[in-house]
Amino acid sequence: MTSVEELYELWSHDSELRETLKQSLEPRGTEWLFELFASLEPHAGDVLVDVGCRDAKHAIRLVREHELRGYALDPLPLHLERAQAEVDDAGVDVTVLEGTIEALPFDDDSVDWIWCRDVLVHTDVRRGLAECARVLRPRGRMLTYVTLATDRLEPREQRLLETATALVPESLDAAQVEAAARAAGLEEIAVHRLGGEWRERMIEDDSWNAVESLLALSRLQRREAELVTEYGATAVDAVRGGQLWGVYQMIGKLCPTVYVWERDA
Repeated sequence: MTSVEELYELWSHDSELRETLKQSLEPRGTEWLFELFASLEPHAGDVLVDVGCRDAKHAIRLVREHELRGYALDPLPLHLERAQAEVDDAGVDVTVLEGTIEALPFDDDSVDWIWCRDVLVHTDVRRGLAECARVLRPRGRMLTYVTLATDRLEPREQRLLETATALVPESLDAAQVEAAARAAGLEEIAVHRLGGEWRERMIEDDSWNAVESLLALSRLQRREAELVTEYGATAVDAVRGGQLWGVYQMIGKLCPTVYVWERDA
């Protein structure tokens, strides 16, 4: 244990360390995910499914850049409406479908690629990955971005996030996600544990303001009773969970992780 004397001695001579920590580590950003997909060498005409597509912008981009045939899948009517509008405007070969990862509306062995970003934490991961393996062709691949809990995330913090942002506990657990993939017959080709890397890049690029998130959390905490009365506890918890999401990534409580899985032959 550091003594008080040692602590203040360190603090009085830590300018070099502080200057070191001001240096960028050239973090990868969100664009890297598209670069990773391209490095897997999809072929023109391959079938891609974006599971949990939201507004389908990722599906549109992937289809356009790699000349694929695409499906944008989502269970929420709001997302489907937005996705269809984006597809119509883009004029690309993407079909918008309603559906969930646990019950994919595709035949066995009919899909070459699955793109799944920010979805698994809201799903039954065992059923979902089993379905993905079912529809993938032998040697078909799945690229998944999922945010997982680390051992720094305390149980009360995890329960708050689960309640506030509709998370499934098993799908936050790296060991359970990886076990579900193996059970489904998905071989791990690569895993990239990003930690706070994307958030670093967002801050450096001015595309995310960590200070605003911290201010929002502090103001919410100080006015919580008033805000709950005005907006409801569900809305307040959802805002809290959303603001904590990025902060927890930065301090190591959550670890954004990218898996590349391949279906067994």
